[in-house]
Amino acid sequence: MKILWLILSLVPVAFFFHFYEYGQHIKGEEASFLFLGLVLFVVIIGSLSVYIKIKYVIWVNIIAGLLSIFLAMYFIPNDGSWFKPVSRDVAVILVAGVQLIGQLLVRGFLRISILSLKAILKVKKPKID
Repeated sequence: MKILWLILSLVPVAFFFHFYEYGQHIKGEEASFLFLGLVLFVVIIGSLSVYIKIKYVIWVNIIAGLLSIFLAMYFIPNDGSWFKPVSRDVAVILVAGVQLIGQLLVRGFLRISILSLKAILKVKKPKID
């Protein structure tokens, strides 16, 4: 489970987000699966990271964010008209940050739910003599 989390967490999602979005913009088409794909990926990775220490979750996401910036520099042109209020690199960093926050929220919610469920199940039942 930890290896699957590591492999999926190192996928440069922020790069793929903007690569798909910019590609659809160039074609003049709507990027219809963009938000759904990001949310689905965040939920899956957040669920897999429940038993991973938070410092590792943050570090692996930082590495994936840096990889996303590196890939964006080479494969996505810095189109000033498309990345309007911020540059391409800042846009990639923002998506990586949103992804990290989403993963931590899903992880936190599931950890609290699992711990609460474990506490409820450990309540001793009264013995009937």
